[in-house]
Amino acid sequence: MSLAKIISIPGMSGLYKMIAQLRNGGFIVESFIDQKRIPVSSTQRIIMLEDISVYTLEEDMPLNSVLLKMKEKHEMVSNVTPQTSPADLRTILKKIVPEFDEERVHDSDIKKMFTWYFLLKDQLEEEPKVQEQEAVAAEVTEGTKKKGKAAEKATVAEEESSEKKPKAKKATKKEA
Repeated sequence: MSLAKIISIPGMSGLYKMIAQLRNGGFIVESFIDQKRIPVSSTQRIIMLEDISVYTLEEDMPLNSVLLKMKEKHEMVSNVTPQTSPADLRTILKKIVPEFDEERVHDSDIKKMFTWYFLLKDQLEEEPKVQEQEAVAAEVTEGTKKKGKAAEKATVAEEESSEKKPKAKKATKKEA
């Protein structure tokens, strides 16, 4: 599952999946914790998980990548409980993502990442590989070229057939 339709709402615990958009600009969301659906106002602040990145020493890392790394090292992450100390969470995250910036990533952010991981671990999947995306793009381009050639042939055939047919004279009304 992609993080595209998953949101966090400040002031409300847990994560929510966007189900539908309302006419007034709000949303209907479903909780990952208890599967209850609730309306969210368009004025309420929401945070899209796909827009979240983790500070690293070089460049920011998307949250999806961090969660996938956590999934790869699930044995290490499975020992985390809500009572785990912030220092222990920080050392575990350092083993999973060694390049994260310890000065700019707060303890509360690390705790949220682990909480979100446990809510989403079954839905996490890798994004399609770049090579697969390029192959799909090449197929689409070939299909478009073939359609373009077929359309050109049809246009040429229409022009040829219209040249062969004699043009009909238009009747005009005579003035009295």
